[in-house]
Amino acid sequence: MIRAAVAAALLLSLNACVSTVVGAAADVVTAPVRIVGAGINTVAPGQRERDRRRGKRARKEEEKARKEAKRARREAARAPS
Repeated sequence: MIRAAVAAALLLSLNACVSTVVGAAADVVTAPVRIVGAGINTVAPGQRERDRRRGKRARKEEEKARKEAKRARREAARAPS
């Protein structure tokens, strides 16, 4: 009876140790993946950033086209007919 109680206590205490070791091993194994993923997220722009840059580029192109059209109108008005 005492042996059974000691065996049960030993199994319960080892269960906690095993789960702690397995949890720590899982953290060690997944750490490089998490680090690389964080690095990629830092370097590669997200969808929101790409959309913002695309919108900024489009606004600059529109402004350039407006300035060129205005300049062409001015030149046409100055040219003798």
